[in-house]
Amino acid sequence: MSRSSQVSLQVGGLGSVNATSTELLMTNYVSGMQINGRMSAVRRFFCLFVTFDLLFTSLFWVICILIDGMPLMEALIEEVKYYDVKHSMFDIVMVASSRFTVLLLFYALLHINHWWLVAITTALSCAFFIAKTLIYEWNKKASYPFEVMLILISFLIAWAEAWFIDFRVLPQEARAKTILEAASGGHHSGGDPMIPQLEAVRNYLNNYTETIGDFYSPMESPLGSDDDDDDSRRGAAKLSPREMQMQAAGCEALQLAWDTLNSSGWKLEKETSHGDAVYSKLGPRGSKIYKLMGEVDIDPKALFTEMVYNFENMPTWNKAVTLGRIVQTIDSSTDVVYQVASEGPGGVVTARDFVNVRHWKKIGDNWVAGGVAVVHDDEPPQKSIVRGENGPGCWVFRPVDGTTKKCSFQWLLDTDLKGWIPQYVIDQALTHAMVDFINCVRNHAPVIKGKSSEKCGFR
Repeated sequence: MSRSSQVSLQVGGLGSVNATSTELLMTNYVSGMQINGRMSAVRRFFCLFVTFDLLFTSLFWVICILIDGMPLMEALIEEVKYYDVKHSMFDIVMVASSRFTVLLLFYALLHINHWWLVAITTALSCAFFIAKTLIYEWNKKASYPFEVMLILISFLIAWAEAWFIDFRVLPQEARAKTILEAASGGHHSGGDPMIPQLEAVRNYLNNYTETIGDFYSPMESPLGSDDDDDDSRRGAAKLSPREMQMQAAGCEALQLAWDTLNSSGWKLEKETSHGDAVYSKLGPRGSKIYKLMGEVDIDPKALFTEMVYNFENMPTWNKAVTLGRIVQTIDSSTDVVYQVASEGPGGVVTARDFVNVRHWKKIGDNWVAGGVAVVHDDEPPQKSIVRGENGPGCWVFRPVDGTTKKCSFQWLLDTDLKGWIPQYVIDQALTHAMVDFINCVRNHAPVIKGKSSEKCGFR
């Protein structure tokens, strides 16, 4: 789920949904955005942290050599001029200095956008710290505890730098880039370039948060029932602040997922004999996201009805799901669901559970159902199963060549399975799961056709 949605769903007593979502998204956007090629705020903070690493390590090292009572110049000569890996801590400062030089060169000056470099510097630093610990002669002198602390702190700081690049800098900059592309759609000239970009983000959020009240009739209602539509709007006014926040998160997830699905840069991962195709690209969180495209011989509206409204029936035909239930209904086009996914082939990936808010609407000829992970009091994490987290994703159902006899189905998947699973295992498991899913849909299509048609209630 998007960071702005996560925060908004965990903060109570806020003002209007539109203002809250805008401010939270704006905060995330501004901290990751780059203006006229300048460094983003989150990357600038990383550079300051790397500088702090060098200065702090140097200061701590000076304290270590002064604790023993030697004059400063004499201690410096012994530590630096007559350096010995078994007796001197000066190499710890040199390691920090090397990290400082390399990281600032590549992340500040060359502005690379990958974690590999900080991973290398962290790995080499940690390897040296471990070797230093084994080689160094730990004499019981006054500076002994400070020398121990110097190595431990340096070890932790090296890991903190790797964590910050991988989980803060790169995902937040990617998030800001995605928002800017979706919101502004181009370059603004004249005046301060920051102002039109921020206004575009505000307008972008306003456009889809305003659709909260534009609900569609439930299945049982006749198509285009004005009376029921009025009832939906009146019901929206009775929602609690918490429900309104979830409602806004569902709308936001659908819009972001729709924009991502129709963006460029997708790379083919797998193609089947049925003509199904799985694509991937780097997502806003810095990890891979996936898009499945395929066709099913069924009315797209009927398939939409089965997969969205009959969600709890999914375990009977989808072998990848062992449990599905609706936790809370927010309005006629928004709810919160709980789902348990079965373990992967061979038990390589164990079972996961998910809690998502869903929102659905019609966009042109497309029936779109979007969702994102939320925190819900009725479904807390369990010790017996790993709680996964979904970013904005969606299902899209569209008629093929203007006919209702065949459905063009698309699935955007952005998921974090959590746990310590190698990335190549996750890539293989998710690609395999998406192909299996559309095969299950295809096998279930005759059953759906045999059911009596139910009214979706879209206008």
